[in-house]
Amino acid sequence: MKRPLLLFVALLAFTSLAFGQGRIQFDKQRYAVSAGESVVVEYTLPKEGKVNVKTSGGWTAEVIPNGGRHGSIKVTAPDPATAPDLKVFAVIPGEDDAFARLNVMVKDPYTEATRPKANLQIWGGLSEFNTTQEDYDKAADAGFTIITLEGGEAMDMDGDGKISDEDMLATIRFKLDLIRNAGLKYTLHHPWHPGVLELVKDDPNCLMVHIFDEPGLDMIPWLKQRREWVKQYAPEKPVHVNLHPHASIRALKTDYYRDYVKKMVEGTGMDILSYDQYPVLKDGSVMNDWYRCLEANASVAREHEIPFWAFTASCGMDYERPARQLPTMENMRLQVYTDLAYGAAVVQYFVYRSYAVASIAPLTSDGKYTWVYDLVKEFNKEVHKRGYLFNDCKVSKTCFTHLTPQGCLPLIKSDLPEEIVSLETSNTALVSFFENQGGKYIAVVNSSCKQNFALDVEFADMAYTIDRNGDYSEQQPGKKHFIIDDGDMLVIKYR
Repeated sequence: MKRPLLLFVALLAFTSLAFGQGRIQFDKQRYAVSAGESVVVEYTLPKEGKVNVKTSGGWTAEVIPNGGRHGSIKVTAPDPATAPDLKVFAVIPGEDDAFARLNVMVKDPYTEATRPKANLQIWGGLSEFNTTQEDYDKAADAGFTIITLEGGEAMDMDGDGKISDEDMLATIRFKLDLIRNAGLKYTLHHPWHPGVLELVKDDPNCLMVHIFDEPGLDMIPWLKQRREWVKQYAPEKPVHVNLHPHASIRALKTDYYRDYVKKMVEGTGMDILSYDQYPVLKDGSVMNDWYRCLEANASVAREHEIPFWAFTASCGMDYERPARQLPTMENMRLQVYTDLAYGAAVVQYFVYRSYAVASIAPLTSDGKYTWVYDLVKEFNKEVHKRGYLFNDCKVSKTCFTHLTPQGCLPLIKSDLPEEIVSLETSNTALVSFFENQGGKYIAVVNSSCKQNFALDVEFADMAYTIDRNGDYSEQQPGKKHFIIDDGDMLVIKYR
């Protein structure tokens, strides 16, 4: 059964920007409609007159007069609902024309049929043990929308017992068919043959070309040259270099992490910025410099107006010292919701199949599915219920309540919009302010995957909260109390 997705028209006040003595008067009730459905707004004029409405963005309005002074306006939202701009004009004989704007706020711009998914990527493609359509369909069924395609992989496609360039190109074509049939997009990694780039250069499902992982500053000349080589054959494809976290400072050739990130972006001309870090340790605590790395990478990406992609751990890494915690719902929530709150356009899951550095993952190294596959599938279902809120979002600020991590900012009163009087948490939380499709949001993320906390918000105006089930709850002005589970997030839509 489809759940209705509503939007609401904010208070339609009696003093709606009138000119002269003419005044368009609306009823004070708030209205709600599903995307693609309608709401009826009643109006009253001081004298007899004629009303018309100017719309845009796919919205429509029908004026239904009821006598000379009264009538109604049937407003219909498109599906998906764009940011509305609805202007009401009234021509009143003997008085100045009146003008009023219907202040419409979109609650959720999608119905179930039009709602997009979050951008979730498999890092590390499928091996020779998983080359059936069923395997690629299982990746999509687990909630992934993007997969890795190794640009130099080759199987003996012609059966002559030898591996040639033609075998490699045939392997790429074979896997592209599997990816396309599964409804997935993909990223191309480490191509070395121009023919591979020729295969993908005009494919809209190829999102980027990855050329290197975790370089130092001394590699900038080579990376720049490599990017130019890719652009020679696929000029429209973004080129991606994945960077070190701060924990690898000795490999950076600089003592200042943000300097490393900025020099890598400016020196290589990379089109997408990301770094990988897996912050949840075996005891459930979080690495001290995780947020510092997020702040540096996300802010440099914003400054250079390029997308920021981030990582989450979907495997065990016992080789690390200290060892990382195995995937759980709680620590995956913490990582992915934090990535989204920092404006990550894509969340990359490291890794999908285990190998030397990953002890257990959704797939074993010989192609068998594990309990981690089922866990990730369940979690990704949850992410998609509200992950679309962050697709192409613009983050204006990130800050923290209580203990502020190094390199980050504390939440202060002036950060809050006028619609929110106060926002307080019983433990440390990440607070992100972002906009998307004309809507304004606050994401509050529990920075612990070991305990819940209390969130108290005082609303000055009507708003909505969005929980991990994707359910919208109307919040009237006043103080409200919430409990945020371990690693979980609450999203507030206030305009």
